[in-house]
Amino acid sequence: MRKDKKADERPKVSLLKVIMFGLKVNMSALPALYIGINIVSVFHGVSHGFATFMTQKFYDSVESVITGKGPLKYAFLMILALGATYIVKEVLNGVHNFMHDVVFTKLNGEMAKIIHGKMARIDPVCLEDTKLHDDINKAQEGAWTVSVILNIGITIFTFYIPYFAFMGIYLYYLKPQFILTIVLVFIPVLAGQLMRTGIIAKFEDKAAPIRREYEYYEKAIVDREYFKETRILGAFRFFVTRFLNSLGRLGKAEWEANRKTNLIELGMRGFTVLGYCGILYMLVKALLAGEISVGAFAAVFGSIGMLFAVMEEIIARHIGHIASNLGKAHNLIRFMELPERGGTESDPDFSAGIVVENVSFTYPNAECKSVDNVSFEIKAGETVAVVGENGAGKTTLVRLLLGLYKPTEGVVRVNGMDTSKVSNRSLFRNASGVFQKYQRYQMSLEENIRISEMTNSSDVRTAAEQAGVEVDSASFPDGYSTMLSREFDGVDLSIGQWQRIAIARGLYRVHNIIVLDEPTAAIDPIEESRVYKKFVDISKGKTAIIVTHRLGSTKIADRVIIMDKGKVAAIGSHDELMRECKLYRTMYNSQAEWYADKPMNNGADAITATG
Repeated sequence: MRKDKKADERPKVSLLKVIMFGLKVNMSALPALYIGINIVSVFHGVSHGFATFMTQKFYDSVESVITGKGPLKYAFLMILALGATYIVKEVLNGVHNFMHDVVFTKLNGEMAKIIHGKMARIDPVCLEDTKLHDDINKAQEGAWTVSVILNIGITIFTFYIPYFAFMGIYLYYLKPQFILTIVLVFIPVLAGQLMRTGIIAKFEDKAAPIRREYEYYEKAIVDREYFKETRILGAFRFFVTRFLNSLGRLGKAEWEANRKTNLIELGMRGFTVLGYCGILYMLVKALLAGEISVGAFAAVFGSIGMLFAVMEEIIARHIGHIASNLGKAHNLIRFMELPERGGTESDPDFSAGIVVENVSFTYPNAECKSVDNVSFEIKAGETVAVVGENGAGKTTLVRLLLGLYKPTEGVVRVNGMDTSKVSNRSLFRNASGVFQKYQRYQMSLEENIRISEMTNSSDVRTAAEQAGVEVDSASFPDGYSTMLSREFDGVDLSIGQWQRIAIARGLYRVHNIIVLDEPTAAIDPIEESRVYKKFVDISKGKTAIIVTHRLGSTKIADRVIIMDKGKVAAIGSHDELMRECKLYRTMYNSQAEWYADKPMNNGADAITATG
């Protein structure tokens, strides 16, 4: 309940603000095209009203011929003029629709770029907050909605208002009272549609976390990444049940929102019917009283359907669409207003060393510190290993060292610069890393390695060899052009092969600091040792950080940092820690036992563990 309350307390976003945001995007991305479509839209709207006027002139000319008051030639001219009016109207309609499709497609692409750009500027620690993931989900839903609302809003001003202005002047010219009927029809339906906005906004706040939930369960059911495990373990029915449950909750919330909005719309439609009957009554009465001509009656009577169809379109469809989806657009605007990381543009040189002064860090919505008052220095060009049990704070410490996270307390300095005051772009420009949860891109082998530096002139083959990627014809039939995905007629790789590719990707990127955060879990200890030794050779003169559970690999590091419950328990070389640190010695010896020959419990042959 607390979460819903917070959502309700967020500042409201006006329709004008949504339209101005979309307009700013449009005018910066495609100004000429957007100005052009609006000019066409104005002429298109006026052409519909002008067609009614020309229809009256045509009927009046026919009446004058029949009564002998006018020449036949005049009637033929009116026929040609009316035909030309309808041709121009249809041409403008086609041009307007074509330009609308082009603008809408380009605007959607621009919105996607804006969302991704915003995500890149948000403080990375915010991604640890589940609420932000809800906001991202809702922002993506709202991106296309902003495009639609902008299109509707601008169309109202450039098409519908010119049309109604022309028709209003025309009807007022015939009889001033006709204007009142249009107003009486317009206001109640407009009010009803605007009432829907609050209902839909509340629904979106409630639906976003449920939508993320069922999308995850759907992925667990059908995605290749989960396929083997869910089938072998019999977890398919479990995820189907969860999926149907979340989908049912979403459907129930949506049904309740639709029930309320449709009841409002039904009530307001009654006023529209009364207005329709009113204008027919006034039209017939004016004709019988001789206040309007037969041609005017025929033209207006024929345009009533068009008049109310346009009114229905603008209110029930367009304004109704705005009312139904304005809540989604609000989400995008609120997402774009989230605080950004900021910082100055500079060139921090990690190879010059890192100084950590009394640093503490607490994750969003967490009570305990993940890193608690640590201080140390990584010297220029030093290779450091960070070890500790699960949950000790190793990965969090590395993220603080890289500047990915800002310390809650204390400061991290790189070459004398406070990382919390330096922009993300500057910090990551010359940084590289390979992490536990590396990505398996469905692209070629070469693209998988080069993806972070497509313009880098370094040799892909060198990085692959350094990481131990064996590009043989059996595993990679097309060499470095082999597609690494069965879904695109490529190949499947083992976890170990994917890890080597991830390491090659990290080594390929130009860097003055590189982090290996336990990327070798699926590689055997012998191969891991070879990779780490090669890693140290490559990293000469650069700052290198290794996070590992296997303490045997720490021998290659200049120093080892032991993390325990968020604190630095000890720092030193492998030999120093073996002599002086009981915690390190205990951890090392307990792992060493797994690599020693041990007799089986039943006295059978000894076995040798290979890690």
